[in-house]
Amino acid sequence: MRIPKAVLILVLAGIILYFPTLFNGFVWDDEELILNNTQVHSLANWPAFLSGSTFNSGGGGNLAGLYYKPLMTMAFSLLYTLFGPSAWAFHAFQIGIHIANAVLLFYLLRRLFSPYRVPGVLPEILAMLFLIHPINTEATVYIADYQDVLFFFFGILAFLSVLKTGDRQLKTAPAKPVLVWSGLILLSLLSKETGVVFTAVIFVYIFLFSREKLRYFVPAGILAAGVYAVLRFGVAHIFFNKHGLTPITTMPLSDRLINIPAIIWFYLKTFFWPQNLAINQQWVVRSIDPITVLADLGILGGLGGLGVLVYKKKREIFPLWVFFLIWFLLALTFHLQIFPLDLTVSDRWFYLPAVGLLGMLVLAGGLKRWGRREILGFWIIVLILSVRTWMREFDWRDGLTLYRHDINLSPNAFDLENNYGVELFRHGDLADAKVHFIRSTELSPQWWTNWNNLGVIYEREGNPAEAAEDYRKAIDNGNYYLAYENYAAILLKTGKNAQAREFLEKEALPRLPFNVRLKELYALSLQLPR
Repeated sequence: MRIPKAVLILVLAGIILYFPTLFNGFVWDDEELILNNTQVHSLANWPAFLSGSTFNSGGGGNLAGLYYKPLMTMAFSLLYTLFGPSAWAFHAFQIGIHIANAVLLFYLLRRLFSPYRVPGVLPEILAMLFLIHPINTEATVYIADYQDVLFFFFGILAFLSVLKTGDRQLKTAPAKPVLVWSGLILLSLLSKETGVVFTAVIFVYIFLFSREKLRYFVPAGILAAGVYAVLRFGVAHIFFNKHGLTPITTMPLSDRLINIPAIIWFYLKTFFWPQNLAINQQWVVRSIDPITVLADLGILGGLGGLGVLVYKKKREIFPLWVFFLIWFLLALTFHLQIFPLDLTVSDRWFYLPAVGLLGMLVLAGGLKRWGRREILGFWIIVLILSVRTWMREFDWRDGLTLYRHDINLSPNAFDLENNYGVELFRHGDLADAKVHFIRSTELSPQWWTNWNNLGVIYEREGNPAEAAEDYRKAIDNGNYYLAYENYAAILLKTGKNAQAREFLEKEALPRLPFNVRLKELYALSLQLPR
């Protein structure tokens, strides 16, 4: 079968644009999710992926964390089994899925646009903008964010399958397509909870344009949701909890709602002017800013004006424009903190809403006949956005580069302060590392990792009493496995052998029974005098 030229252009553009990412390393949560997470180092541990969360538990049994994304963990395990701790392989897979998503989006748009008299270049334009837009860089280069490219991949496959399935097939053999749809929806949900939004998007499309398929799609969605619920709640026992560490997660609903105008403004501003891209944004607002509200209304009003223009000039495509509007609103609402998320905003969370917004803009742009001038203007925009994406990729080359850049844009992020301190520590700059660890404990005294790392600094400085106190705080705050190891070690180091043995027997090993380091320390404590 002949491959459309547009697909070849998308694939080639994706490879060229994201090629530098292959030389980037593991950063941020990549270490705890992959490098230090011994359970993902073998596919033989796959039952643990279904019965736990995502993070290294440090010897506590099942994988730790608040989220249920077993398909992401399985992808990590498969790649680690095949390639070991090689960052390039993980980056190559992620880039490949993102490019595949752009190609699948192209095919989806061709089907969506085919009943209407719209310029044939529109699917290519939208797919290309999705592929290269800087706001999607984080979802494409941050290995710990596999979940976004994965849930989108299976969600769009489900959408395509729904569109391709004809009425005759549904009437003669409905079981097969229903099972296929259900399986793909389930895979999207097992990649990330946001898969439920993609399911809602498909439901809206069927309701608007192909209502006869509802009787088949609804059972597919119910079946997928049922299996997912059994796995998440029945097998893994992971419910919808919040960690309560970031400012937004400590706010009541009434205060979170005050942040909605600022959150909407962040996403719209970043989409149209992607200058200040940064990971881990934890800012909050305590009152509604009228200027922000006016800015939101201005942009949203402009989008509404485009809708009116579409309705007046090409009424037959207006229902499709409304569908993309609903797509955008559904996907954006999921990230407006009605249900608290662990960050206030994040570039990667716009991966799905971006398609709805692009769909509205591109359909409105298709009202005019596309000649050489319009095509030239489009490629200039692609070039500008690609350069910005390329620049952002180099911020991600390693942890030190990323944190040094982003800390200026996210000055109150406690975990960014901590991670920057870790990188400074690894480069031998203990004094500056200490400054950032202290800053992290000031921003989030209820966390655990920052206290443990500050304890390491005090231990290096020859202050074991202060170090032990900080390790103890880390344990009391969150049962951090490294704090258990460090606290037991410093007790033995300072001659408190009996206290160390009691701590290991009654507290550490019961909590982390599979921790090899704690077992070694316990064996050592038995050999030493009390």
